[in-house]
Amino acid sequence: MKQQITKNAIETAFIRLLKDRYFEKVMVKDIVEECGLTRNTFYYYYEDTYNIIADILEREIREIEQKIDEGCSLEQASVDVFEFLGENPKVARHLFLSSKKDDIYQYIRSAVEIVLRHWIDKMTQGNPINERDKKIILNMYKYGVQGLIEEWVQHGMKYSLQQEVERTQVLFMNSFEQVIHNCNGNKK
Repeated sequence: MKQQITKNAIETAFIRLLKDRYFEKVMVKDIVEECGLTRNTFYYYYEDTYNIIADILEREIREIEQKIDEGCSLEQASVDVFEFLGENPKVARHLFLSSKKDDIYQYIRSAVEIVLRHWIDKMTQGNPINERDKKIILNMYKYGVQGLIEEWVQHGMKYSLQQEVERTQVLFMNSFEQVIHNCNGNKK
């Protein structure tokens, strides 16, 4: 329990600092000062700031997978991620416009792929689709999510990312199910 409290303090300090500066400008020294810990304590939990982002994303992935396992739709299960970005545009700006943005997008694509793979495997239990089709589906959707985020950032985050995602979900409603059906109906 104490470990999680300490990790939460580090993550909270990191997010607070991201509101004021770009990702590469958030130093371990600043994080430990912000949360009142020592550098040794920080390094006990994390190697660097990339590990903080990875840890946050891994926790989000586990939460989304759990919601999916409990019967929540993929779209509803992933709402929190877009909600966080929309509610914290300065954090998003400092992540996605930093010199490390390619690394950040790679983390996002990896997270989307893990969640989608989990969802696809759950949806196709007993009637799995081939890996080639699965890879095509994963690429299409993970780069689609990245594209939505990139467009939002490039346009100065002047519109609601969450509303954009919700509208996308309406436009493509049931498309995942149709794609899975198409894979199973046209195996080649």
